[in-house]
Amino acid sequence: MKLFETTTFSLLVFIFISTAGSASVTVTLEAPRVVNSTATFAYVGSETFDSRSLGNFESDFGWGPNSPIKGSYSNVKILGADSNGGAGQSGKYNQVWPGKPLKLTFSQLGSRGINYFGLWASALDPLDRINFYYQGRNFFNWTAPESLEKIGGVGYGGRGGNTGYNGWGIYNPDWVFAFINFFFTDMQIDQVEIWQERAAAFEQDNHTVGFFTQQSGLYPMVKSCCCCNS
Repeated sequence: MKLFETTTFSLLVFIFISTAGSASVTVTLEAPRVVNSTATFAYVGSETFDSRSLGNFESDFGWGPNSPIKGSYSNVKILGADSNGGAGQSGKYNQVWPGKPLKLTFSQLGSRGINYFGLWASALDPLDRINFYYQGRNFFNWTAPESLEKIGGVGYGGRGGNTGYNGWGIYNPDWVFAFINFFFTDMQIDQVEIWQERAAAFEQDNHTVGFFTQQSGLYPMVKSCCCCNS
């Protein structure tokens, strides 16, 4: 697990300025081959799965006993780095199969709440999906085609898309690999579900959670949500 207390401002930053009182979700991709967020945070931590095994567990996201953020994971399947996953082409990663979504429920939200979730998404395909909740309400869902289309990813696994995001090294070159940021403006999250719709699997790593103060990334997708947390 890794702890990030500060982050370096990237020259490749997209800055979204919201109007007062407007709630929105901004989804961005970090630059190709970047495996962590380059956003700025009041507090942030990351679950890398490197010390994990199958099943359920509690995470402090690298902070230790005094972590401002804690969460419970369920339906976790862990694999070693291979052609389909493992940030940095090393360590371990999580894999989700159809009908068995990974669930992350936060028990401690930090002093200001949680308004950010990010992950290293591996071997993306159009059936990958993430659902976000607050106080039991599913208020926002993301599906992989929304981001694959931003980089020209087409077909199963984004084959034929932007070669900057296609696999390199031990990764399969036919698949798209990217770190995805989810910025929640004027709202919070307290639960995340990661789904694979039907066939194949959804591989991810470096689950990052915190309270962002400066957004980052490329290819922004902004969705208004006037009543998301009401």
